[in-house]
Amino acid sequence: MSARRMLVAAGPVLALVTAASMAAAVGQGKRGGQTKLPAAVSKAVQDNRPGAEIDKVTVERESGITFYDFEFKADQGEMDVAEDGTVLDIATVIDMKDVPEPAAAALRTAAKGRAIKRVERSEVRSEIVKEGRNGRIAKLSTPRYVYEAELTNGEVEVTAEGKRIK
Repeated sequence: MSARRMLVAAGPVLALVTAASMAAAVGQGKRGGQTKLPAAVSKAVQDNRPGAEIDKVTVERESGITFYDFEFKADQGEMDVAEDGTVLDIATVIDMKDVPEPAAAALRTAAKGRAIKRVERSEVRSEIVKEGRNGRIAKLSTPRYVYEAELTNGEVEVTAEGKRIK
């Protein structure tokens, strides 16, 4: 989803995203231990992706902020949630025809003839703002949309206006 450093990768998660299963242990940590989600994180996932089945959870840290990167099964997208339950972004798998033309043109140009295998629209709701050694979460007044194409060899990310991010 986004270029953030991974600290602990959790293995496949076996439970459906429901209030009961989210409150339970969520997956295998790097050393085989269970990763338990904070209640606020569980609630954010349940509120935004009810019934989605988790494929993988990764615990990440950026500028002193801990957040959870969820990948859901069956093209149900992805989601980043801060430890306090703040939703950073939610990615939804979409068809290329649903990408705004400036972004679609930029994705096609960046692909340079390579096949676009999958497109996601990320609704960025909050950002981690670096302040000195630490950071803080800044909620956006209106969501910002980013489009990411998975190519046969790599990926590309652009803004709705077509500006290349990575």
